[in-house]
Amino acid sequence: MAGRCGRVARLSAAALLSLTAFALIVAAGLPEASPLPNLRATGAPLLAGKTLTGAPFSLAAWRGAPIILNFWASWCAPCRAEFPALQALHEAGFRVVGVNVGEPPQVAAAFAAAHSATFPILTDSDYYWLRVFRVRLLPSTFFIAPDGSIRALISGGMSADELRARAEALVKP
Repeated sequence: MAGRCGRVARLSAAALLSLTAFALIVAAGLPEASPLPNLRATGAPLLAGKTLTGAPFSLAAWRGAPIILNFWASWCAPCRAEFPALQALHEAGFRVVGVNVGEPPQVAAAFAAAHSATFPILTDSDYYWLRVFRVRLLPSTFFIAPDGSIRALISGGMSADELRARAEALVKP
């Protein structure tokens, strides 16, 4: 029991440290080497990396299909609340990908396992993708059309009904 408590304490400390770092970065403004083009005009950046399972992932491989891209963290209450709805959309056949922000991979993996997540999840411990996608609030969900254009960006939590309605709107012409 003592070993488990110590592990929980270490994971909690890591999550608190990540939260503090994220808050400081947001408060200071995210540094950008050069101005990025308007994401709505240019389309979604081509997110790529390894998933929590070590599998390679590329958003480019999903072009031609509607995509729900969600930036989240395990310490974020609205993120935790909408996570089951994202899993339900994935199970209903929607392409869902998550990006865990600012947490160690083991924290993200433990959270994903506890919520039986089966959609791909990447980690962004250095905030690279957070900057590329210009995320300022968690959760942030991008609804990406089959042509790669961003149809909607919702910053903040959504209900399961709102998530489903926005996902279904992606498949309508």
